[in-house]
Amino acid sequence: MVGLVLVSHSAGLAAEAAALARGIAGADVPVAAAGGTEDGGLGTSLDLIERALLAVDQGDGVVVIPDLGSSVLTSRLVEEEGR
Repeated sequence: MVGLVLVSHSAGLAAEAAALARGIAGADVPVAAAGGTEDGGLGTSLDLIERALLAVDQGDGVVVIPDLGSSVLTSRLVEEEGR
C-alpha cells in the first residue's frame, strides 16, 4: 500500500493533518506526520522527514504532501539524497 507523509513547519499542524488523513483514508493506509524541528520549534527537519518516510514505506511508494517553502525543499533533499 502507498504511504502518506504530511510535512509542515508546525508539528501540531502536521499531526492534525495526519489525523484527518487517517480518518478519511481509514486505518489501513499508513500515514505519518513530519512537522517542525526536533527541538519542537517551527521549521523542517531532514531527520524527521526521513523517519516518517521509513515508517510508512511498505514497498509501494510514499506520497509526500508538504505545506510550503522549505518543507518542499527539505522533502526533495531527503529524496535526492536517497535517505
